[in-house]
Amino acid sequence: MATTTPPQAAERGGEPAVTSVRRRTVRRVKAYWPVAEATLTACARGDLDALRSDESFASLLRVLEDSPELGDFGVYGDVFEVTFGAEGFTVRSGARPALSSVGGRVLSPTVAVTTYVDAVTDQDLSRVLARLTDAHPWEIPVIELSAPLELVSRA
Repeated sequence: MATTTPPQAAERGGEPAVTSVRRRTVRRVKAYWPVAEATLTACARGDLDALRSDESFASLLRVLEDSPELGDFGVYGDVFEVTFGAEGFTVRSGARPALSSVGGRVLSPTVAVTTYVDAVTDQDLSRVLARLTDAHPWEIPVIELSAPLELVSRA
């Protein structure tokens, strides 16, 4: 749902006019995605193109490209933010880990990818989240979904 606030006239005394804004209700989707250590190292050196050739990250890019409702900013699509880091965990009995084995303590090079989706019906949202979880290489993906919030942009 988008709403627009009209511009206000400039007040006397040199106050600038207020810019029109567009507000829309969205949900933030944040996925923690493993990448190769070499990818994280290259990115730390400033080579962000290394993400494009990372096999794991490429599967996330395909989901973004095939899901126009993710990262939809009108004249910009597939919008997302990447932060770099590491995830730590201990593998418990019953797990089928992609890294390590039961009892192992793991530090995994990871990126956190944040994007947005319009606050759509639960059924539509479930389809988008299913695409992400299906593409995720881990046994138990870590994907956060926020409560509805508003994004603000120029009208």
